[in-house]
Amino acid sequence: MTEPTRAFDTRLAAYCVVVRDGQILLALWDARDISADLRPRWTLPGGGIELRERIEDGAVREVAEETGYTVRLGRLLGVDSGVVEVGHRLRGEPRPLQTVAVLYQAEVTGGRLTHEVGGSTSQAAWFPLEGVAELDRVSRVDAALELYRKAAG
Repeated sequence: MTEPTRAFDTRLAAYCVVVRDGQILLALWDARDISADLRPRWTLPGGGIELRERIEDGAVREVAEETGYTVRLGRLLGVDSGVVEVGHRLRGEPRPLQTVAVLYQAEVTGGRLTHEVGGSTSQAAWFPLEGVAELDRVSRVDAALELYRKAAG
């Protein structure tokens, strides 16, 4: 008996909103190695959860990989989801992708700012919160900041 073909792929990820002294930590998502036409855009530090990895552990691991910082997770801000349609998949996969992103508040506990090498981001930087609207960024940044502001009251 064969297993039925799935109609879509799923990607579970975790991201952190790290705010310090009125600035937010962002990573530059850069997929030009896949397609030279893709422009780099700022995103939250975070990414895909590995098989059998706790979501919380994946969030902390991803921040360290992309920014050089160790963080302590704070409150769970919420979940953001979306769909990447077939024509927009990076590697031309023949199915849509359902993305599920678990969003945490986090604080830096150690490390120093460094840039990821050989990953999905090419640099990390701090930006004033009031200047985020001026950045070329992915929509998940806005969704996460809305949840962050609601949680802050």
